[in-house]
Amino acid sequence: MNDETDNNDDSSLFRQMMKDVTPLKPDNKVSHTPQPKKFHKPRTQQDDTVFEGRFSEGMYEEHCPDQLYFERAGGAQKSMLKKMRTGKLPVESVLDLHGHTVHQASRELAEFLDDCQRNGYRHVMIIHGKGYRSQQKPVIKPLVNRWLQQAHEVLAFSSAQPKDGGTGAVYVLLRKT
Repeated sequence: MNDETDNNDDSSLFRQMMKDVTPLKPDNKVSHTPQPKKFHKPRTQQDDTVFEGRFSEGMYEEHCPDQLYFERAGGAQKSMLKKMRTGKLPVESVLDLHGHTVHQASRELAEFLDDCQRNGYRHVMIIHGKGYRSQQKPVIKPLVNRWLQQAHEVLAFSSAQPKDGGTGAVYVLLRKT
């Protein structure tokens, strides 16, 4: 009988302590989005010849806008383009070109786009940097701007939102395979 009295006391004490507590609302839950895959593929000798010369490596543009934007005519729906520009599409893979030479960046980008097409990725991000470490002007950023416009699999691209690198990165929308 003693155990039953103790249980009742514990139960009433618990109810008394919890009388002012309000349950959390269901909208206070944290939603988790998976991290995009970082692109890294070990190179073979064959890879060097396959992706060699896909993009022109000539002189870069004299003027490169701070905010990059490109849209292929008839390429994607307006709602999809708006989601891309505002960073609302989940990024499926990321390529970081920091510290690359022009030749390395060209090859990496060609390989990355090919890999994305093979894996069926539609929305990716390319980090090109802002060119602060370049001697005079950014080098990779204007070339990425040109190369993405040349790539047939690219429907559109836009400078990223500040949370994703701002003008040092671009969101890229790719064709369906």
